[in-house]
Amino acid sequence: MGQNASRYNQEELAEFQDLTYFTKREVLHVHKRFCALSPEKAKAERNPVLTKPEILSLPELAANPFNERILDVFSQTGDGRMNFEEFLDMMSQFSSKAPLNTKIDIAFRIYDFNDDGEICEKDLEKVVLFLIQPSVTGGNLSTEDRQKVVNNVIREMDMDDDGTISYLDFKHGMSKLNGFEESFKITL
Repeated sequence: MGQNASRYNQEELAEFQDLTYFTKREVLHVHKRFCALSPEKAKAERNPVLTKPEILSLPELAANPFNERILDVFSQTGDGRMNFEEFLDMMSQFSSKAPLNTKIDIAFRIYDFNDDGEICEKDLEKVVLFLIQPSVTGGNLSTEDRQKVVNNVIREMDMDDDGTISYLDFKHGMSKLNGFEESFKITL
């Protein structure tokens, strides 16, 4: 990592280790990947802020249909720009070491597009559109079929029959879904 290896002292690395699911070595690896996204900024600034397009150049994120929404959720400014600490937090929560409850929390925040603390019909419509991505996959569902999917998801997950999916509803549903944990993982 050259000059970037000494950017953080042992105390800072220990703090990063305490606040994430990573070892110090893994923190340094994540830092190396972060710096590689914008080498010029990494050389010029101690704690550069990368733009959404710079971060989306990470292949592991580029392939995710929710990539921009993920960045918005983890960005303190809400616009996808991130410094290293935000990037590290995101990568830690998507790591294979993150517990199921952490992954459920991430998924809920990503799917709650209007940030109102519940997943409503409009949020689910967006989730379905993100998943089928007609412009990418060539696949498409009619408006009627999309509505059927949304209604089925709400019927299956809405335990209190209020027409929305609360965090508890979501947590209950996701904890029973096989393979969910693996689908919310980014390996660097």
